[in-house]
Amino acid sequence: MPNIVRLTDAKIKSLTPPQSGRIEVVDAIVPGLRVRLGRSGKKSFAIRKRVGSKIKNISIGRYGPNFGLADARKKARVILSDLENGIMPYKPEKRSPQMQAGRFADLWERYLEREVRGQKRSAYEIERYGELHILPAFRDRLVQTITRSEVTQFVENIQWRDPDKPTPRAAMSSFQFLSAFYTWLLPQFDNIPANPCRDARKPKIGKARERVLSDPEIRIFWHACDQIGFPYGTAYKLLLMTGQRRGEVLDASWQEFSGDLWTLPGERVKNGRTHVLPLPSSVMDMFGSIPCKEGATKIFPIGGHPHKSLNSFNKGAANLHRAMAELNGGVKIENFRIHDLRRTVATGMQRLGIPIAVTEAVLNHVSGSMAGIASVYQRHDYLNEKRDALAAWGELLANIIGDGENGQN
Repeated sequence: MPNIVRLTDAKIKSLTPPQSGRIEVVDAIVPGLRVRLGRSGKKSFAIRKRVGSKIKNISIGRYGPNFGLADARKKARVILSDLENGIMPYKPEKRSPQMQAGRFADLWERYLEREVRGQKRSAYEIERYGELHILPAFRDRLVQTITRSEVTQFVENIQWRDPDKPTPRAAMSSFQFLSAFYTWLLPQFDNIPANPCRDARKPKIGKARERVLSDPEIRIFWHACDQIGFPYGTAYKLLLMTGQRRGEVLDASWQEFSGDLWTLPGERVKNGRTHVLPLPSSVMDMFGSIPCKEGATKIFPIGGHPHKSLNSFNKGAANLHRAMAELNGGVKIENFRIHDLRRTVATGMQRLGIPIAVTEAVLNHVSGSMAGIASVYQRHDYLNEKRDALAAWGELLANIIGDGENGQN
């Protein structure tokens, strides 16, 4: 008959290995939870629960620095709740080492290698969200210990990181990528009881943003970029001149440029398709003005790391908003976000009468005219049309800014 005690981490650490066999100490707080200890001295958590006429033994995880008593109790409560409600995704404990899941970061990397890179159109976005949100939250955790309440908290932390500027879409994308990861994991490991995203609370996605910069706001934005300078001011200008996504500009490499063509490889773009962008002279001049550090492969390298790029626009955003407010007579430009620049480019091209298919080709945006079966049979690259569209947009920008040189000093 196993001992029933109010377990603490101190008590678990003080347990002495038996001379033979295995001992179990049952927790008095969470029914069915127990610590197992064998001759080797290794301690693990398990649940024993009667379901109908059968006794279920469910392994939870090995006791250690990354998985303590509090983690075991939290996970046990989730499992017991599921069993009480007739949800039985659990199998008896398996002892073969190859069937035991482990550290989140290691399995995340395996997932990227086997299922994402070179296979999913959203590969670049999955890796980016992994680095920005998912790995910082779960990197050293055991995948089998993460609970649905923790996933809910994870999602809310992303959405409400800045209470004044909630980001539900970033939260939803992180949630979806994490759930897909667990869907891939589950068939491979017997000690992962369930996908913790299954019953976690999802963020509510509101109405899509429609914000675009007006002509006076474009002028203010441009000259604010002049004030904050390289690297962020230059990068922000390139967003407005080309309409490309933030990560696509920020992570650009010199080797992607040949003549007036900028070729973004499929693994760097959201839809996974190689994207060729013909650049007008104004954009070529902007890239030409960027200082090239000796040995650097990235256009916007991190100091001391020439082969790594800046990973966020957030550091420059505060300076940009501050400079824009100063140029606007001390009044903040309301409801403006960096991603609004891409929408501003699309709207500007509509204003110029550029066909929507060409605009989408410039933005490398697959929807509407280029979605579904149309994208299979429509192989025209719109290279000349994209060149003309970006040149026309550059001329309109120059007129808006008012110096006739597209903002070049």
